[in-house]
Amino acid sequence: MILAAFIGPGTVATAAKAGASFGFKLLWALFFSMLVCTLLQEAVMRICFCTELTLGQALKKSLYQSKGSFFIQFILGIAI
Repeated sequence: MILAAFIGPGTVATAAKAGASFGFKLLWALFFSMLVCTLLQEAVMRICFCTELTLGQALKKSLYQSKGSFFIQFILGIAI
């Protein structure tokens, strides 16, 4: 899910242009993004293993149980 959100033709073109312009000066950004992506994927894996649900099912279940679920769903719908 995370990979599908980040990789695309625009991302490849932007990364190639940044690499050509800045060289290894942006290497820190690569390491930071790999760390954050790994942490997010690990968190999703824990949620799925512990609840025995898919990520979508777990989000749906947790959002419908809270009192402010409509507001949260509205904000998430705008963000996506």
